[in-house]
Amino acid sequence: MKNYLVSVCLLLLAACRATEIAIPEPVKNIEGTWRITKATRNGTDLTNVVDFSKFRLHFQNNTYTIDNLLPFIVSGKGTWSLDDPQYPFKITFHQEGVDSSVVTKFDYPITDGQRIINLVFSPGCINNTYQYTLEKISK
Repeated sequence: MKNYLVSVCLLLLAACRATEIAIPEPVKNIEGTWRITKATRNGTDLTNVVDFSKFRLHFQNNTYTIDNLLPFIVSGKGTWSLDDPQYPFKITFHQEGVDSSVVTKFDYPITDGQRIINLVFSPGCINNTYQYTLEKISK
């Protein structure tokens, strides 16, 4: 009986071994056209004060273009890159004709079943901090 209990205990311990399943994190794909759905400056909501309806940010093949410029981290077209394609925390914009790149915090959560982009930046004046929430436009 004693051997039986030891065997059962060993079997139970062996059955409780955790099996790790590796699920690779996909590369984040931000290509497409994005629009602003929410904007704040220094914590004040600008969404209903400023007309953001025509602003568009286009990401394609590691290049970007902007339609109907508003206060933004860059003012012309160029290239972009993420610090890590699977787990991005920063996005870098390199505007054509400008020697330096601009890096800002990049947040890419899922909200209401859709991916959004949150960008926080100061375009020129460090006393003004903007936060834009962008939503991908379906075609």
